[in-house]
Amino acid sequence: MILDIGITNEKESNEFLRSLWSQMAKEFGKCAWQYMPHKNKQTKTITFGFMDIGVSVLMAGITYKNNGSIIKLFFGYSGTKYEYRGEQEEELTRESELGQRLVRVVKRARRGVRKYDDYYAIPTIKSLFPLSSYEGDNFKTQLVADDITKIYFPVSAYDENQVEGKITQKTNQVMDFLSVETNVPFWITSSPDIEGQETKVLAAEVYQEPDFIDGFSVKDGYLTISEEAKDFLDYIITNDGEDEDVQIYLNACSHFHTARKYDAQIYDHQGYIDHPLDDGLGVEIEMYTKNEDLKTALMTGESQTEIATTLYMSALEVVTLIGFQSEKCNECKQDKYGIASRVRNIVNKYLNSYIAGQLNGYYDKRSKYLHRGYLLTNDEPTSSSIPLLDVDGENGCKFPIQVSLINLREYTSYVLRAFYKEYFLSQEKAVEDL
Repeated sequence: MILDIGITNEKESNEFLRSLWSQMAKEFGKCAWQYMPHKNKQTKTITFGFMDIGVSVLMAGITYKNNGSIIKLFFGYSGTKYEYRGEQEEELTRESELGQRLVRVVKRARRGVRKYDDYYAIPTIKSLFPLSSYEGDNFKTQLVADDITKIYFPVSAYDENQVEGKITQKTNQVMDFLSVETNVPFWITSSPDIEGQETKVLAAEVYQEPDFIDGFSVKDGYLTISEEAKDFLDYIITNDGEDEDVQIYLNACSHFHTARKYDAQIYDHQGYIDHPLDDGLGVEIEMYTKNEDLKTALMTGESQTEIATTLYMSALEVVTLIGFQSEKCNECKQDKYGIASRVRNIVNKYLNSYIAGQLNGYYDKRSKYLHRGYLLTNDEPTSSSIPLLDVDGENGCKFPIQVSLINLREYTSYVLRAFYKEYFLSQEKAVEDL
């Protein structure tokens, strides 16, 4: 059974498919997938797999003209006949009762595109410090426990199945951005210990120090964000993929946040307490675990440094894609402004030329790590440093730490914060002023 659709781009195609699978579930009571996608370039067809709608199991797929388009939608049994519950069923036809139901479902799906149901999300997140209370046009945060926060925001979707995915996606985007804003890692949590606990709202909103860069954005024991961040959080929550530049920026935030979690396994996993001895001649050092979410640190060792460095630098690379128009060199046919140049330029713009040069050196070291296996941590550790030569070293010598991870973290997050304030919020204000 073949139905004409005629959608020519990926975004609209996926919007139609979301509406379609929701309408299928509403019509038949279920729409469960044995998802086995297969693309045939010769026939220009994509078969999704088998769809169990209760009354039958159907093969479903589309034909396309260009990648991302849906020219036709097809349903059918496997081959001309399909063995189902021990009975031979005839090939699916439009005139059959099931065929007519499918036709109606497809029509409703076409009419129902972007006609969402409204839901309200209340995810719970935690971090190294509790997040201060904020309320924007489309969200609010409330404290639940020492390091746990509830976030309230609206979500639109075709059905409950799809809204769960949207809530997870949006919560991750919010946490990624908050990590850039505050320099700390966040996690989704669902601890039963907080069930039924009253939420707490601080008396007044407290904002981040202007030009924050060092350490964590903390005041009086609470994580703080800037006033601009509150506006941008509203924008993130309402953006549903329409603004491609915002999506690229959030991808950069995701790289940063992932790096920050690896970084945290080095610097935030354990703490130390000094206990002076009774004789006053020495100190006993007690080691304790600061955060159980980082318990993998002891097992994975120092490899977090390489991974975190790679992802911090990648975050800077990704953000330089926003507004970048590729221009080819007439001689070598390569981009005139390569990735390293773009990273150096953006760091120089928001920080200074010295740090731009320093990060350019980090970028070179990261490339050697990825492509030549050059380590960013000392593979010949000693209890105290001794001079050794290294032909690849910046000063001709081996150095215990090739990259200052804390500095790289702070430089990267500062650039990402400065970028969104200038690129997104200044544009939005300019539109409002027209």
